Amino acid sequence: MVCLTVLALFAAAPNVVFISCDTLRPDHLGCYGYDENTSPALDRLAAQSLVFDDAICEVPLTNPSFVSMMTSRVPRMTGATRNGLRLPGSVPTLAEQFHNAGYETICVQSNWTLKARLSGLERGFDVYEDDFHTGRWGVIKSERYADEVSRIALDLLARRDADRPLFAWIHYSDPHAPYRFHSATYPAGTSRWRMNQADRTRALYDSEIAFMDSNLGRVLDALPKENTYIVFVADHGESLYEHNYLGHGRRLYQAGVHIPLMICGPGVSPGRSAAPARGLDVAPTILGLAGLAPLPGALGVDLLHTSLAQNRQRVIETYGGAVPRVPGARALMSGSHPQRQGVLVDGWKLILTGNKAELFDLKNDPQEVKNLAPGAGERVKALSAVIHEWNTRMPKGHAHDATLTGDDMSALESLGYLK
Repeated sequence: MVCLTVLALFAAAPNVVFISCDTLRPDHLGCYGYDENTSPALDRLAAQSLVFDDAICEVPLTNPSFVSMMTSRVPRMTGATRNGLRLPGSVPTLAEQFHNAGYETICVQSNWTLKARLSGLERGFDVYEDDFHTGRWGVIKSERYADEVSRIALDLLARRDADRPLFAWIHYSDPHAPYRFHSATYPAGTSRWRMNQADRTRALYDSEIAFMDSNLGRVLDALPKENTYIVFVADHGESLYEHNYLGHGRRLYQAGVHIPLMICGPGVSPGRSAAPARGLDVAPTILGLAGLAPLPGALGVDLLHTSLAQNRQRVIETYGGAVPRVPGARALMSGSHPQRQGVLVDGWKLILTGNKAELFDLKNDPQEVKNLAPGAGERVKALSAVIHEWNTRMPKGHAHDATLTGDDMSALESLGYLK
């Protein structure tokens, strides 16, 4: 009788598939209004999903962003404020919650910074597939490409235990620099050599998105059709020469912090949401889909069962993307001050860089072209007070300094994360 009861509970428990993509801007996807045909598979998923139009990451950098999503704690609380800083083992994770509930847990990774020994995010996974280390012309490949990610994911899905519910995390990295040209997935069509540098960069970026999307579509087609939830998100965006900056990790403009977020599955009504969502909400929302309890110390909310006010205060930070070469320096830096801080409240956004303030009205200036701070002293003061209060309230934790091998150093350097 006990065994039958357990099997009945497993049969009722939904599968939850968490799919993420590195460095993916929402405004380069068709489902977010982009004109180029970069994302037909994601667009089909979006048509069946609740799509969030105002989701942001906590820190526009891969490991800190995913640590936040997997723990529902801000990076300064765990100390994992940069790549190369491991999540402390004392902080519970989303995967552990699923594992403890009897789920089969699998993960396919593709970004070097998310390798188990560097990130600490492997806890709770039965399989954490991060075995990519091949070189090309003597150079370490810092990422696993989308075709290989999908091939491994499909193999793991085919071999999974059908008698247990599934929690899977599948991460794609292809839009991450250095951008590669894919002749079969090149939405622009125009010869790259007839473009200026900025347009060529955007075209290559779009080609990477389309390549990822074409391979992601194979996985979406293979997922169980019944009793399965799909959550799609990006860790952060990418500046493509906006504000004279190419890349991510060191700025807090919308190009880098605005992320796509969509949820599809039984009982989720397709449509659009203007709710002010954030990375901290990912873990509570995913656990809520499975009917599991929130993580201890979670700061985020279940987006499907919480009514969020438009004036929700969302503080964001950047600690810079670079990883120090000196052993031990990374752990010391986990308690350092952020390079920049920002706050978003009801369409207003303040960014503080030292004594410099930038204020933007995102409702009327989504590209953040006009800095209104010089003529809005009272609003700047009020939003600065929100950041100050948040700083006094949020404790600082200390991450573990991951030991970097020679391959790690080469991979991080190729990703632009080494100084």
